[in-house]
Amino acid sequence: MRFGRKKNKAGSVIKLIAAVLGSLIAVAFVTFAVMFVLEAFFNIDTPLPPDGVVGDLANRFNVQLVVSPTPYITPEPTPTPYPMDDFIAESEEKEVVFPSDFTYSWLGDPYCYDKKIVCSAGRLIDGSVRMFRLVEFNTETGVMRELSVDAKNDHLLFPAFNDRWLVYFDANYNIGGGNICALDLTDRTARPVVIKQVYIGQPEIKLYDNYISWIERTGSDRDKIFVCDLSTQETTVIHYFDKSDYGTSIPSFGGGCLCWAAEDSSMPSLSSIRYISLDSSTVYEYRPGTYVHDPEYNGKYFAWLDSNHAEGTNLYVSDTASEPELIASGVTEFGLSDSFIAYGVDNAVYMYVFDNGLTYRVSPERETTQFLGVSGGAVMWMDVTSRERDIIKFAFPPV
Repeated sequence: MRFGRKKNKAGSVIKLIAAVLGSLIAVAFVTFAVMFVLEAFFNIDTPLPPDGVVGDLANRFNVQLVVSPTPYITPEPTPTPYPMDDFIAESEEKEVVFPSDFTYSWLGDPYCYDKKIVCSAGRLIDGSVRMFRLVEFNTETGVMRELSVDAKNDHLLFPAFNDRWLVYFDANYNIGGGNICALDLTDRTARPVVIKQVYIGQPEIKLYDNYISWIERTGSDRDKIFVCDLSTQETTVIHYFDKSDYGTSIPSFGGGCLCWAAEDSSMPSLSSIRYISLDSSTVYEYRPGTYVHDPEYNGKYFAWLDSNHAEGTNLYVSDTASEPELIASGVTEFGLSDSFIAYGVDNAVYMYVFDNGLTYRVSPERETTQFLGVSGGAVMWMDVTSRERDIIKFAFPPV
């Protein structure tokens, strides 16, 4: 009796399993049939594969199944490297090279425009360096030529040029002063003309379009900022200083404006940056909250030093919408371009890039350098590792 009960129980389990399997098979068959009909007759995509046994069955009924696209993972795009990431100072620096027949040993005041660098050149005369020639170096071809400009005095300084104008200061080496001169490069018959005679000092000339600007001592205690329209030779005084340290700060062009350092109009004990558009008579004022010396502007950013080139001088940058940013300390000189600011510190040249806020070394590690300026997209410096002759180096950062 007990054995018979066990046998009946086993048979019941087998029947239950068979019933469940049968149901599952029936459901699977119905599901398959439904999906087959949806694909074959209604062109609705289902998980059925269009090949193998299912494909053979479709061929027997002479129907076409929907071919599902093969899924794939979209590869992540390779990030584009930042231009300065591959900048190698040793390979990017170039040198202003003299032809073998040139007799000049000294160079100075380089200015770059349209891949050409114009600078002063000279030699020792009676124990003193006289820069009595202007030379042009083509950075792409390596060709150097002398410009047809003769010194009426004896020392040519601060050349600058664009498509139309070449300007420079023809200085008296021994007694000071000299002449601000301009040459119309579009007129082959033109000769340099004297824009203004200067009696005290040797002002650095700034050029923008048809305009030049400079600051000049015109009395024992008075300094004036001049602007001259070279096309008409009309000269205007933009600002003047009486017994002020701001009279030693150089004005500059940028972003269609002229800017200079002055006292804060509302609090004279503080500094401000004044600026005026060349097509307007309105003078604007930016108050950075630090002392300002030699300010520059590129249309978006102001840059300036916080002392008159004293030891430990700080370099600041601001877009006026946020607090001034300290770029570096111990800066000797700097230059501003549209995309970066370059400067000299600790006998090396560096640049701060606005886009990513990073600083890069521009001059090679092995060199001792003196920063010379930024113009035409070029950063320029003097290699003073050896002082046997003047060696001007330059680089075009890819930003």
